[in-house]
Amino acid sequence: MPTNTDASLARRQVRARAARVSAVLFGGLFVGFLLLVGVFIEYRRAIDWVDHTHMVISTVEDLQSNLSDAESSQRGFLLSQDRDHLASYEEGVESSRALLDRLGSLTVDNPAQQDKVKALRALTADRLARMAEVLRQVEDGGIERALAMVRDGSGAGMMAEIRRMTATMRAEEDQLLARRSRHATILELLMIAYGLLFVTVTGWLGYTTVRRLERDYRAERAEGQALAVALQENRILLDEVNHRVKNSLQIVANLLRTQALRHRSQEVRQELLDSSSRVLAIAEVHRRLYGEGAVYDTVELSDLIRSIAENAIPSSGAGGGEPAMSVAVGTPLPAPVDTAVPVALIVNELLTNSYKHAFPDGRTGTVRLDMEVEGNEVHIDVTDDGIGLPEEVGSGGGGGFGLNTVRNLTRQIRGQLEIERLTPGTRFLLTFPMKPGAPTQA
Repeated sequence: MPTNTDASLARRQVRARAARVSAVLFGGLFVGFLLLVGVFIEYRRAIDWVDHTHMVISTVEDLQSNLSDAESSQRGFLLSQDRDHLASYEEGVESSRALLDRLGSLTVDNPAQQDKVKALRALTADRLARMAEVLRQVEDGGIERALAMVRDGSGAGMMAEIRRMTATMRAEEDQLLARRSRHATILELLMIAYGLLFVTVTGWLGYTTVRRLERDYRAERAEGQALAVALQENRILLDEVNHRVKNSLQIVANLLRTQALRHRSQEVRQELLDSSSRVLAIAEVHRRLYGEGAVYDTVELSDLIRSIAENAIPSSGAGGGEPAMSVAVGTPLPAPVDTAVPVALIVNELLTNSYKHAFPDGRTGTVRLDMEVEGNEVHIDVTDDGIGLPEEVGSGGGGGFGLNTVRNLTRQIRGQLEIERLTPGTRFLLTFPMKPGAPTQA
């Protein structure tokens, strides 16, 4: 049941504002998450550069170490004439060349270092060529000549220049490593701080959202309980009103019947009795709509017609018996109230008309009431074996107040009334459509 109370309206406004704020916060968190991802990617790139710088430094150190090992192995061979030193020498030479190639590929992104690598490659090539020349002199000119080439100091000078250049490269790489490490550390701290902020804001937003939902749930639960109490009170009041309306209709019907019994005119007495019957028909519909504290949208038409038929049977008069009643309306058919009331009045009028006019002077006979449902149409058939209608009465016109009322009510429900003369008796066939959406049975 919708409510328009000030509290619920204010709560809806607060909820709408909270939803907008939450949307903005979630949008900010999403952007922040993207920034966090960007910072993480940049941090990983910085770590890769730090690792790359370490690899350059390690390569420079390995190059210097391999050159020193090659030089030491050469001197060991010259001093001991042991050819086992030549294997170490050859290994150091090959490793030095491989390390120079690797150093060139590692510093391809650094033009300044590339220049140093080129100079270092030239110096290393000269130094390796000088050591190879010394070894050839051992084979061609003898060990003394080879030692003389070692003692002249040119090889030592080349090696000193190589050490100076590798030291310079190492120092530059150390500075680059320091800058890149500092950058990586800043990114790491920024990522940690931003991650903590992201988690804190997300947790706070989740906590406040849960608290707000919990408050809304409690408020709505309290409001629902208040509405339930109010609904129960309204239901009690409605039951009381419906009970009084039903009693009032019955009182009106009883007053009309009492007035009819006291009136001297037979014609007036009959009209008052007919009016009492109509009021009872309406009261019966009201009872079925609001019976036992419930409120219904539809009336079970078959049960209603059966009840109308039972109430329409006249009591035995002093002159003889009463006509027999045959009712065949077993098909369940829910009908809306704006259809049930006119149908109840029509059936009441047709039955009253049959009892009143078909069997005068205490004659006996049979009145048959049938109801069938075909598709979306309802057929109600009231047939008697009485004396029949006058010639001037037909489907199009004629008859008294009751029959004209039946015609008006038939037009109201968009139905059709057919009057057929039988031998003996009369047949009234009422056909009307059910409204779209009303359940029917084929």
